[in-house]
Amino acid sequence: MPVEDEREPVGLMAPEDYARSRAAFWGGAAVLFTDAEGKVLVLDPAYRPGTLLLPGGGVDQRERPSAAAVREVAEELGLPIGVRRLLAVDWVSMGNPEFGTVYGLPGETISIWDGGVLEESDIARICLPEDEISSFHFLPPAQAVPQMFPIEGRRMLGALRARIDRAGPAVLEDGEAVGGGPALQRQNVIPRIAVGYQQIAWHPGSEPAADLPVKQAWVWAFDPLGRVVVLVDPRDGHCVLPGGTVEAEDDGPTAAALREAAEEADLHLRDATYLGYLHDPDGAVYGPGTGPNARARYIARITSLGPAPQDVATGITYGRLLVSPMQASELLGLGRAGSEQAEYAARTAAARWGIPLSPPQAAVEIPRTGMVAGQL
Repeated sequence: MPVEDEREPVGLMAPEDYARSRAAFWGGAAVLFTDAEGKVLVLDPAYRPGTLLLPGGGVDQRERPSAAAVREVAEELGLPIGVRRLLAVDWVSMGNPEFGTVYGLPGETISIWDGGVLEESDIARICLPEDEISSFHFLPPAQAVPQMFPIEGRRMLGALRARIDRAGPAVLEDGEAVGGGPALQRQNVIPRIAVGYQQIAWHPGSEPAADLPVKQAWVWAFDPLGRVVVLVDPRDGHCVLPGGTVEAEDDGPTAAALREAAEEADLHLRDATYLGYLHDPDGAVYGPGTGPNARARYIARITSLGPAPQDVATGITYGRLLVSPMQASELLGLGRAGSEQAEYAARTAAARWGIPLSPPQAAVEIPRTGMVAGQL
């Protein structure tokens, strides 16, 4: 019998040397939950008081990350809820100073899973382990981030953007998107919670009473594919619809909405059509002392988008995105009432102009140089 050749092929490493050369990592898994308003569930761990984090923990040996996520939710929240889809994967380098001091950390690969929206009945069933979790909170993303380790705040935002964007899992390294990431990541979008808007009534197709002044006018501006324009404020990453305050020199709310769209985004529209109004009964949303007022909503079709201008009112240049109406509602933080408004806007545009109903899809970043009708 021929003698087995035990020599190593030229240029290849010995097995033990190859094994030592490979990076070794721990595994972690976390879960992103929100409530009906879009607030994020964060925990205050007893072992790290005052620094919030998402539900989750380490992946045990021979355990899959998705199973670890389910187990951690059961242990930390007492909820038997399965994860839905992978939102983000973050590669954390060994010794990352933002991660905190963890003995023996060789680096970690953390997966963030979508736990969906928790209903009030789910929230009422949350049971915390006394020796591990001190409390839980539902916070707007912008309020949660400063109370988390920086890397964990970026990771949470990356997962939340991926959930809204539907463009697939975010790929992160030390909490930062690889290659800049998709549009929501590049624009540093922070989904907002529009304080007060979840409680004021939406009146589709109705005109406000004659004694109810219209203080603001905003527009759902549609492209031929059924997507709408949202503007990203670079100061805080929050999104708004085109529109704004009705000024004394405006020829009514429709003119105000068209003027604001042009000033803020060089957005030119046609066929502006009244959609309905929000009734602000005490003026608290607009400002103290305002009194009862209405906020008009319109739909319109995009003619063109010019170069991104500097807004004459604020001096800033907004980022501009095309998203489906339902994604716009999520980014605007209008809660369930906003979802109803977005669906009504889409169906009205479909019935009036034959514009298709746009499914949620990857957000499109409008170039700073603008887009003409043939590009829309």
